[in-house]
Amino acid sequence: MRSDSVMASRSNVVQPYQFEPESDPEGETPAEIRTQRLQQDISEWCSCGKCKTMPTEQENVCCLEIPQVSRRLREVEGDLKCMVDHPGLEPVCLNRFSLQNAGQIYKADYGPLRLRRIHHRYRYLAYRSFVSWCWGLLGHRIRVVIPACVVLGIRT
Repeated sequence: MRSDSVMASRSNVVQPYQFEPESDPEGETPAEIRTQRLQQDISEWCSCGKCKTMPTEQENVCCLEIPQVSRRLREVEGDLKCMVDHPGLEPVCLNRFSLQNAGQIYKADYGPLRLRRIHHRYRYLAYRSFVSWCWGLLGHRIRVVIPACVVLGIRT
C-alpha cells in the first residue's frame, strides 16, 4: 500500500529537461558564428575600428559586442566608439601605480604572483583589473573574453 502512494506521488513530479526546447541543428549558434571570424575581414565583426585579428576564434570579439563593456562606455558623456578611448581605462588598467596596488591586493588574497618578468605581471594584473572593473568579482576559475581592442591596448 505504501509503495502505491510513493509511485503515485512520483508520477506527479516534474522530470528534468521535460520542458526544455529541442535544439535546432540547422541554426547557427553564436560560437559557430564566431568560428568564422578568422576568415572574415575585421570590418565585418569589429564595430569600434580598433580591433585586430587575434590568434584564436574566441578572442575575436569587439568591445561593443559585450554588454558589460558597452555599459562602461555609456557611463561617460560623449560619443565613445571604443573602450580604448574610455577615460577610466588608463587609471584602472594601465597606470603602473594602480597595477602595483592591484598586485599587493592579489598577494594578500592569493599569495605571490608567480610570473617572473615584471611586464608579464603588469599585463596579468591589467587584465584582472579590466575584468573586475567591467564584470565585478567572478569567482574561482570563471573566465570571460576580453575584447580584442582592450587586449591590444594593454599589450601596447
